[in-house]
Amino acid sequence: MLHKTYSSLSGPYRKDPIRHLLIWAGAGIIASASVVFILAALGALLGTNMIISLDNQIQQLFYLNSESRLQLFPFISFITALGSFNISAMAALGFCILFLLQRRPRFLIYGYALLSSFAMMWIVNTLLKEIFRRGRPELDHLLVVHGYSFPSGHAMISMGFYGMLFVIWTLERHQRASGMALPVFCGMLFIFLIGISRIMLGVHYPTDVFTGFAAGLAWIFCMVKGINRAV
Repeated sequence: MLHKTYSSLSGPYRKDPIRHLLIWAGAGIIASASVVFILAALGALLGTNMIISLDNQIQQLFYLNSESRLQLFPFISFITALGSFNISAMAALGFCILFLLQRRPRFLIYGYALLSSFAMMWIVNTLLKEIFRRGRPELDHLLVVHGYSFPSGHAMISMGFYGMLFVIWTLERHQRASGMALPVFCGMLFIFLIGISRIMLGVHYPTDVFTGFAAGLAWIFCMVKGINRAV
């Protein structure tokens, strides 16, 4: 009798994984956009001249403006292509299919989290660019680019989408007690390379990349909370 009563009472309180994920995804969108607005406001307080000076100093360190540095162009072009819409879309679809084939509840949650990370990072970034409308750096762009500069879409997708992929890898390594150092290191290196490639190619200001990273990190923080509640 007691067991039946408990079962009937517990029904409405059963875990609803998709609901938890959607709630935290909504929080992630708000957090990601808020970070961009906060950093933009901070830049306005510091003054345009100071931000431009900071951007120029960092740009001079990384921009491929010499023959020796231009030898890195094929490698940098490959790295930056990994953060493009087409490549990241194929990666999102491919990994989601792999997760679905696992036929386990937590991998279904991973698939939803990864797909929403891809979609939301590009949608939020596109909307933010239309709001701020910052022009590209006045440098020779070593790749053909379109649209506005702030915040960097490649930086947001590398942190928010690929970062989620490495988070999932880390969670799986943690469950198997095999250590998390490898996915954390690989994730940090991969994300950094995509972001820095945009500066090296002269298509983004360093502050564009930094803000994109920060926005993607805010999204990751919220989605990890959602995954922990859902799994």
